[in-house]
Amino acid sequence: MMAFIRELSITGMHPTQMVLLRNLVSFIILLPWCAYMCRKKPIFKTTRMKYHFWRATVGIISMELWFYCISIMPMTLATALSFTTPIFSTIIAIIFLREHAGWHRWSAIMAGFAGVLIILRPDVQGFSYNALMVLAASFMMGISGVLVKNLTRTESPETIVFYMTLFLVFLSLPLAFIHWKDVNSYQWWLIFWIAFFSTVSHLTMTRAFKRVDLVVLMPFDFTRLLFVSILAFIFFDETLDMQTAFGAFVIVASTVYIAHRETRHKQKVAPPLPAGS
Repeated sequence: MMAFIRELSITGMHPTQMVLLRNLVSFIILLPWCAYMCRKKPIFKTTRMKYHFWRATVGIISMELWFYCISIMPMTLATALSFTTPIFSTIIAIIFLREHAGWHRWSAIMAGFAGVLIILRPDVQGFSYNALMVLAASFMMGISGVLVKNLTRTESPETIVFYMTLFLVFLSLPLAFIHWKDVNSYQWWLIFWIAFFSTVSHLTMTRAFKRVDLVVLMPFDFTRLLFVSILAFIFFDETLDMQTAFGAFVIVASTVYIAHRETRHKQKVAPPLPAGS
C-alpha cells in the first residue's frame, strides 16, 4: 500500500485526494464482503454509533497525516517511526482507561522512545521535523487502537471496518475538493490497489487481534520494515540504514515486552476456572 501511495504522489495527486478516493473505493470493495457476511448474521446493527463516529474522526486525521508523510519522506523512515503506535496506545490506556502500569511497563515505554531518538538522531542540523508528522499520525492511530479495542467487545470486525469506511468517505470530502484534480486511468489503477490492500489488511488484522494474544502478533509487525525496505529499494532506490533498522528493532522489542506484561497481568486477574472444567 505504501509503495502505491508513493507512486501516486509522484504522479502529482495531492494526499487529501488520495485519501478520499481510497476511502470511496475501499467502501465499494467492502460492500460485497459485507453482503456475504450478512447471510450469516446482521453485521450492520449497532448501538454504539457514537464510538464508530469518533473512531472514524480520529482515523481520518491519522490517515491524512500518514498519506502526507509517505508522499514526502523515505518509506523506511516513516515505517520505522510508525512502530510507536502501540506505545502511544499503552500510554493512552494508562491515562484515560486507568489501566495498571508498573515500572516494567513504563521502562518499556521509555525504551521505545529511546528507539525513536536512535532513528531521528536529534542534532540541530539532522533533525527532520517531518518526522514529527509521523509521530503525530502514530499518536492518532494509538487513540484509534484504544477505540477499536473497546469496540471489539461488542462489534464484529466487519461492522467495525464497515462504519469506519463509511464515515471516512464523508469526512475526507472537504479537504479533497480543495486540492481536486482530474484523475487519469493510471491513477485510478493505483487507487484501486491502495484501497484493496488497505481493506484486506484492516479486515485480516482485526480478525487476528480477536483470535490471538497481542504478544504473539507484535513480533510479526517488524516484518513491515523488511517488506517496505525491499519495495523502496526496487522501485524508488531508497535504502535502509542500520541506525534506522536498529532503532525500529528497539521500538518493536519494547512493544512486544509491553504486550507480554499486559498478557501476564490479564492472566493474574482472570477469575479461576470452575472445578472440573
